[in-house]
Amino acid sequence: MIIALAHDKGGVGKTTTALNLAEILKPDIIIDQDTHNNLVILNQLRAENDQLNVLSNLNKSELINALSKSAQGLLILVDCGGFDSELNRIAIAASDLTIVPANDDINEVIGLKRFNKTLAQISADMGEKIIGHVMFNRVHHSRKNFNDVESFIASKDGEHLKRLDTVVPTSKWHGVAALDGYGVTNHKKTKYSDAARRIKALATEIKTKLNIK
Repeated sequence: MIIALAHDKGGVGKTTTALNLAEILKPDIIIDQDTHNNLVILNQLRAENDQLNVLSNLNKSELINALSKSAQGLLILVDCGGFDSELNRIAIAASDLTIVPANDDINEVIGLKRFNKTLAQISADMGEKIIGHVMFNRVHHSRKNFNDVESFIASKDGEHLKRLDTVVPTSKWHGVAALDGYGVTNHKKTKYSDAARRIKALATEIKTKLNIK
């Protein structure tokens, strides 16, 4: 099983989401495709006996080989970089679920429109419809309506996008946990926070979609 966190736009929280999901989903392999290798850096902050299996700086052949291990029953989590590239497209094409963290600022529709085109191109290459599941992330805690983005997703221009139900608001607790290289559900200061509850809800929604126990 392969889960990819992807968006052509940077700064939407792909790495933070990947770190938090890794705490719950326990992937066998995590692939860091961001040019800054932020997951690698965060992983180095963890206790030595509690570090994640993070691969980075993979070339095309190495990436394909790593992704192929999903056929052996391994769970693979890919943090794609915030840009369009052949390697990111390979990960998206191979994934069983592509999660698209998205903010709620005025430029989000523009970013999603561009990413929808990327998904359309991948779909054409693969001969099957590839869907990105939009997760509203780093939004104000009082925000309930996302009408502009939802209207776009429902339109022809957003046909390769669907929305996840879970919303993850901005929270200081993500930063507190990340300072030690952990997600909010696995840090003593944050594991009982509302932020942890939201991440658990996201993980539950993902497990349901992928039929993961």
